[in-house]
Amino acid sequence: MNFFEAQDSARRSTSLLIVLFLLAIGALLALSNLIVFEYLYIKEYPKPTFSLSELGRVFDPNLSILLSAAIIGFICLGSLYKLAQLSSGGSAIAQYLGGVIIPRSSSDPLHKKILNIVEEMAIASGVPVPQVYILNEQGINAFAAGWKTTNAVIGITRGALERLTRDELQGVIAHEFSHIFNGDMRLNIRLIAILHGILMIGLTGRMILRSLRFIRVSRNSKGGGQAILLIVGIGGALAVVGYTGTFFGNWIKSLISRQREYLADASAVRYTRSSEGIANALKKIGGAVYGSRMLAASVDEYSHAYFALGDTAFSWFSFSTHPPLKKRILRIDPRWDGRYFFDERKPARDEAGKEQAEQSRKKTIATAIITGAGLDVAAQDVMHSLDNIGEVSQQHVDAAHAWHKALPEGILASAENPYGAQALILALLLDEKVAIKNEQYAVLNDVIGELHASTVEQAKEQVAGLQRTQTLLLIDLALPTLKEMTIEQYQRFKQCVQQLITADHKVELGEWVIQRLVLQQLDEQYGLRKKKVAKYFVLGSAKYSSELMLSLLAYLEHKDAQQARQAFDGAKRSISAGALKLLPKETISLESLNQAMDELEYLKPPLKKRFLQACVSCISHNGKVTIQAYELTRTIASCLDCPMPPVLVAKG
Repeated sequence: MNFFEAQDSARRSTSLLIVLFLLAIGALLALSNLIVFEYLYIKEYPKPTFSLSELGRVFDPNLSILLSAAIIGFICLGSLYKLAQLSSGGSAIAQYLGGVIIPRSSSDPLHKKILNIVEEMAIASGVPVPQVYILNEQGINAFAAGWKTTNAVIGITRGALERLTRDELQGVIAHEFSHIFNGDMRLNIRLIAILHGILMIGLTGRMILRSLRFIRVSRNSKGGGQAILLIVGIGGALAVVGYTGTFFGNWIKSLISRQREYLADASAVRYTRSSEGIANALKKIGGAVYGSRMLAASVDEYSHAYFALGDTAFSWFSFSTHPPLKKRILRIDPRWDGRYFFDERKPARDEAGKEQAEQSRKKTIATAIITGAGLDVAAQDVMHSLDNIGEVSQQHVDAAHAWHKALPEGILASAENPYGAQALILALLLDEKVAIKNEQYAVLNDVIGELHASTVEQAKEQVAGLQRTQTLLLIDLALPTLKEMTIEQYQRFKQCVQQLITADHKVELGEWVIQRLVLQQLDEQYGLRKKKVAKYFVLGSAKYSSELMLSLLAYLEHKDAQQARQAFDGAKRSISAGALKLLPKETISLESLNQAMDELEYLKPPLKKRFLQACVSCISHNGKVTIQAYELTRTIASCLDCPMPPVLVAKG
């Protein structure tokens, strides 16, 4: 299943979720009406009944409608409240579970290890590097959460960091990246929000019953005793309905989640080209004292989002959100002898010697992420990159590691510090012309102060040795650190970016790429950008925006007007979009690209795939693709939440 098919599958699962949710509400309404009218029947006739015809004697349609409307409204309000609470994405879930962000500047070897694993896998797949949160739990567990790839986070327990080796952690993280690619994160958040509305009924009932301990009634007060009985009745009824809601909630989570866990396990093996890492991690869970158990108060609410079952409490009904541990291991390792790993010793914190030996081996076969200036890429490599959206290969991971190791220490240190990361991005926007650069420094002095402006000047010297083709990789490296800024710091940083770009009174393509990638993701992070919901089923809904982007790519890659037209025509034929027309070159402005990009975000996943196919066809019309055109296509893909991996070339 490729990236776009997986996204569609997640959308179909969302549709199934809504259907099951409606069925659950229907059952809750029926039970609520049954309880209320049974109470009215007993009040009028001093005996219970289980006959619907008998209950018809006290049935009041107006009361039934009022009761049903109140329950539906209560459930909807609960779901909308939870949805708003989680609107900021994965960071909200991580913090709700007690997670604490691992700062990029951390010197803890265990922190460094997990940050490097996540970073390498993200760069290898073209996904923005997620922030990593650590949960102070002894169980071995992890999760991925977020609305899209640009605001995803990875959560990992302390038990996993202390007990798993690097290969095992890589298997776990590959499993979580599968959830990112397959659209499971968005589905999980919707599942949490929708089911919260149902569970709110039971929570309200338990709150009412608990409140009774604070009520004191006089012995001579008959009215007070009746009031308590009424409260007990209401609380008990809500608790019964709530338990039924919990039953349906667990059933829905189990129905949707289990097969997606099998898929994520299989994807992890495919990404790492090894079954040992994830299989051994699962075997350690089976043999560990704490297993995968988590003690957070909200563990059950988020149970379907974990790497392994977070709650081991007894249940009368087997509605586990995860397949049995033994079945998962046997699917990965059919020759498993059934024995878990009971060794509770922590893996060595210093694995430098082992890693150096491994990297020495890799260097003999490694390929590197392309870094040469002016190089061309073969058309088939670009098509291969498009086909690999949502995939991770060990070759790409090795290349990302090699690229990271080759970076100057100064750049790495800056990328791990919020001020340094800001300086790196701002340094990329400094002009080569002295007059314009002096004006830009004046802007920096005014907005962020002379001290920070001097940091940008130092960063300019650091990035001067990098090829411009490494810009996207440097942005990927700096973004998770930039997300550690306060909102006030970000507003000043954003002001600097915008003013540096407009200092020469024009916007160049390279500047637009930096501005779009960085500010779009950070605006989403700080709640300054409205979350887009895909709604276009046909490319014609974004006709002008499609024409604008494809025309830009045609003119950028093919300087001859005739070749540009042929490339554009070939692109529209490749996706059977004959209505698209090549726009005149003089009508294309970089200022209009943001509006076009905003509209293209409304495309449904299958349409995004078609549009990106047209982009690739356009830039590869003559069999060769320049790095500039490919990086622009990668930028478009990233803005559409379709991570396109970088191109590899053999190291010479």
